[in-house]
Order: sequence, then structure tokens, then C-alpha cells
Amino acid sequence: MSANEADGLLDGYEDNFKGITVTQRHYGDVSPEVFHKRLSLSLDTWKSNGHRGIWLKIPRDQAKLIPIATELGFGFHHTRDDYLMLTKWLPTDEPNKLPSFATHYVGVAGVVVNEKNEFLLVQEKWLRNRSFIVWKFPGGMAELGENLSQTAIRETFEETGIKAEFVSVLMFRHMHDYHFGAGDLYFCCLLRPLTTNVTMDTTEIADVKWMDVNEYIDDPNTTAVNRMIAESYRDGLKSGYFICPERTPHYLQNKADQVVYRVKALEPDGLGPPKANM
Repeated sequence: MSANEADGLLDGYEDNFKGITVTQRHYGDVSPEVFHKRLSLSLDTWKSNGHRGIWLKIPRDQAKLIPIATELGFGFHHTRDDYLMLTKWLPTDEPNKLPSFATHYVGVAGVVVNEKNEFLLVQEKWLRNRSFIVWKFPGGMAELGENLSQTAIRETFEETGIKAEFVSVLMFRHMHDYHFGAGDLYFCCLLRPLTTNVTMDTTEIADVKWMDVNEYIDDPNTTAVNRMIAESYRDGLKSGYFICPERTPHYLQNKADQVVYRVKALEPDGLGPPKANM
């Protein structure tokens, strides 16, 4: 038992900003009455010791503790399937400086171009009720821990059955007021196909086809954003410049390498730039 536990206080991890993070390992399977007493006493102690932001992680199976935290002034920060994170800012002489939760979604499109200079395009099943047919690039939301290249390859394969390798980033779009008021970053990645057999996901995709690059750009039904994506590929071939990834060590120890994207000159080879070193 720690000194804090002996005094009826909650333990926690202290961060570089004089904050405290309390997880279930610091309070265990405790009754609401005991939790209320310990959390209230801990808040008084943390405040007198000059601590600032308090992070409180409550797992789903301890949801009975959530009303106690909100009664003591905690607000909701974010949630996942198995926990809720709450926060409380202690200083009264400075504004709350705790960072908000993720403000943006990250989506990724796979711009697959074959040796015939044709785009791999999909028609989404749930958008067929429009007055005109929209052909777009396969893509979707990045999963936690994925690099852009991984998302582009995975989404392309899931929607079309085409296996591909990553070449570069062509462009990205930034949009506000997306789902639940969050922003949306949508990265468009150039891919080189490794297979040709289409096996589309019929739960999401109504049709898949290859279309000539210039034909797609000139098609009046191509949306403005999709046309810009296609033009970015065509312009990249002319200039020889593409946005390519490089790995660099993380500035913190015990962290995976960072992936940094920057513009580089690459030589076309009939399809586009050669595969980047990733």
C-alpha cells in the first residue's frame, strides 16, 4: 500500500504539466461511497499541492462511479468502447488548458493507376439515388495506429479486391463541420496495382471499373474534388514531384519512428513515380 492509499488518497501518474491521471489500477473495485470520499479528499490535496489538470479514466464495468465524478466537477472528455475519460481543471486563476479530444476524422483514398493509365473507380451502393452516377476513388476512415499508406491499401482491397502498393500522397482535403461537428482530413494516395481481379464488397460497393485518366477528368459527372485528385496525379507526372514519406526517429524514447511526408522529385516509369521507400 502506498502512502497516498494509507491516507485515503488516490494515486495517479503525474505528467510534465503538473497533471494527474487516475486509472482503475489506482482505485480498484471500490464502492461508490468509498470512491466519493477518496476522490473528494484527493482533489483537495492535489489543489493544495499545485496540481492542475486531473484525468480520470473509468472503465465500463465501473460506470457506477461516473455520477460521483460529475458531482465533484468532472466533465466528459472522450469515450471508447471500454472506458470513459473525464477531466477536471483545478486552478482558479488561469483558464482550462487541457487539450480537447480529437478534432478531426482522417480519411484516405486509394488512387490506383494501372499500366494503361486508367483509374480504379467505385460506385458506392448507398449513393445511387442521385440524379447522376458518381464514380469515385475507393477509400475510407483510417483505423487507430494506421499509417496513410496502410489505410489506402486496406480500403482499396476491401472495396475492390485489388491488391496494391503505396507510391505517394497526391493531395489532401481539409473540411470543417463533418460528423458530430468535427473536421475531416482526407488524404489521397497514389497506389500501384499488384493484381487485376476485381472482387468488390457488395455491402458497400455497387460497381467497380477502370476509366482512362483524361476521360475521368473530362467527365461532367466527376465531382470537383475528385477532378482535383485526378488532376493532381496528371500534374505530378508532368512536374515529377510527389509527396513521399520518410521515417525519422521519434523525439521521445521508446516511441515508434515518425513518418514525415515531404515533396520529392521522382522519375515516371510509365505508371507514375516508382514506389517510395516505405
